[in-house]
Amino acid sequence: MSIFPLAANLAAARQPDAPRARTEDQATSLAGGPVFLTVEELPDIYETPEAAEKAVPELYGTGMYELLWRDGWRVTMRYWRPAPPAPVARTGDAAIKKPLGRARTPEEARAILGAPAELAQDVLPRLYADHKSLLKRWGDLVRNGLAEIVERDGKFAVAVSYWRPMHAPGIAAPLAPVERIELAERVAAPLRSEEPQADLDIGLFENPAPENPNVVLVTEEGDGRFRGSE
Repeated sequence: MSIFPLAANLAAARQPDAPRARTEDQATSLAGGPVFLTVEELPDIYETPEAAEKAVPELYGTGMYELLWRDGWRVTMRYWRPAPPAPVARTGDAAIKKPLGRARTPEEARAILGAPAELAQDVLPRLYADHKSLLKRWGDLVRNGLAEIVERDGKFAVAVSYWRPMHAPGIAAPLAPVERIELAERVAAPLRSEEPQADLDIGLFENPAPENPNVVLVTEEGDGRFRGSE
C-alpha cells in the first residue's frame, strides 16, 4: 500500500519533512479532522520521461507520482489534504439541510454539540444515473473532500461526512445547546394550526365541497345545505 504526504497544498506536500500516512484513518488522526486524497499536477513540463525521473526521483515505485503525456511529459502527485470544516449534525440528512454548525476537529464539534463527537459518513437516499448529474448537485462537496460518490443498485449516490454525537447504544445523545434553545422557543411559542380553524356548523356526516367551501356535502345521512342559508 502506498504512503502519501499530508499537507495543505502541493508545495508543502513535496517537502521532505511532510508527515505521511498510508490510510485515510491515519491521515485523519494526524490532521485532527477529515481529509481527502487529492491529485495535483506539478508545474513543470519535461521533454522526456528520463528528464521527469531525474527531477522527481520518487516517480516510480511509490504510487505517489504518475507520469502522463499532455503536450509534453507531466507529473501528477497524490497527497492527503485536510478537508474544510465538516457539518455537525445528528444525521447525514440534517448535515446537508440544517447543520448545527461546522468543525474541523473533534474538540470543535464537541463544543457545538455539548457532547463527545465522532466523524461519520451517511449515504443519502437519492440515486443518480451518472456522475455528471450527481456532481451537478454535489460537486462542491465531492471536490473538497466532504463527500464521495458510491454505487447503489447500478446507480450512484453521495456519501456525506459529518460530525455526530457519540453515545452508548440504545441511549439518545443529549441535545446540543443550540437544539435546547430551539426546543425552548418552540415550547414557549403559541400553538397554531397550519390552516385556519373551520366553522363548526359541519355535521358528522358532512364535508365542505372541494370546488366550493361554502357548500356542505352529505356523505351518508342528513341533507345538503348552503352554509349560512339558515
